[in-house]
Amino acid sequence: MNISNAIANKSRWLALVLVPLALALPAQQVQAQSFTTLRSWQAGSFGTGWSTVAETPVGLFFYNAQNGAAAVGRIDPSGNYINIRDYPAGAFATGWSSIVSTPNGLLFYNAQTGAGAIGTLNSAGIFTHLVTYAPGAFTLGWNRATYTPNGILFYNANNGAASTGRVN
Repeated sequence: MNISNAIANKSRWLALVLVPLALALPAQQVQAQSFTTLRSWQAGSFGTGWSTVAETPVGLFFYNAQNGAAAVGRIDPSGNYINIRDYPAGAFATGWSSIVSTPNGLLFYNAQTGAGAIGTLNSAGIFTHLVTYAPGAFTLGWNRATYTPNGILFYNANNGAASTGRVN
């Protein structure tokens, strides 16, 4: 047997063994192997009292449910925070328990009243209010809300109830 025939036979044998094995194994995705802190800030470097920090296409939306203050900023590639716009107390309604960013705007939800609102942020951090939903428009008591590509999941951690919806 010459070398090329031996290699061909080994290749066929390996293919017969490895291909079924590869098909039987679950596909593995590459996982992050480490975490690197880019930047840290001392206490007092950011405002206090933010009840929600939501990711948006513009960056981050900070909101204080007690006084209605908000801020918009972003993190640059080096991990530095760049402030885009600040909103004083009273600029937004108080009491929003969840703020969810969707491709069609920010959804604000109040778990105690079932009220809601939708608005958008532009690249300068300017908020445009689009619609308000009166108390009772949404089911009361959702204490978690998160965006998925197919809609928003509302969840009640106390009783396991859930609901889905979409911002059109």
